[in-house]
Amino acid sequence: MTNSDTRKESGIILDEIFELINERYMQETIDKPIEKAAARFEFDDTVPVTHHNFIQITSKFVKHIYEHGAGVRQQLSTLQARTEMTAILEKGYQNPGDRGYYAAYLDSINQKINGLEFVLAKVAEFITMTTRARHIRWVFTSRIDPSDWSAKCRIMEILLKRWGNCLPPSILECPPAQLADVLPELINLIISTENTVNKMLNADIDFGSI
Repeated sequence: MTNSDTRKESGIILDEIFELINERYMQETIDKPIEKAAARFEFDDTVPVTHHNFIQITSKFVKHIYEHGAGVRQQLSTLQARTEMTAILEKGYQNPGDRGYYAAYLDSINQKINGLEFVLAKVAEFITMTTRARHIRWVFTSRIDPSDWSAKCRIMEILLKRWGNCLPPSILECPPAQLADVLPELINLIISTENTVNKMLNADIDFGSI
């Protein structure tokens, strides 16, 4: 394979990575299917929340999301769903005063905030966040061989040429070989910067008033 061929292949790999982890793609393939699955979940909101039905409803919700949310799609037993629900609340649930499973339960019985619906929305957000993170890890590991130093350097060279204007000057001063091991972090930084700019532009901000 000639040098031009390897550079072309590296460019294709980089294009694939950006395509698969851009905000629009992840909203369509991860966020929206989970949102739709969450919206289809039904429970009797006229029944007062007890610890028993809190466990039942939140476990069924997790099971439902995992079965119907694209990007998640796995079958859980009742016990598995309960275990996963507990792990999600312990790792990902937080309110201004506390965090974890017990904080979620206390919020669920708070009628002022439609407690149980509030908790389920937070659970869906956490599943979305972790599904996105897992997807991004898969994209990088399936496209970039961590042991192929030369390939990482070639991809980094192309990255700096195409998106150098999105990176701080201190990074641009480094040779590609020095940055090869932080390739995923730089790609995420570029995408994050582009997302921020797009949000500002779409919000029709009057920069003259700033």
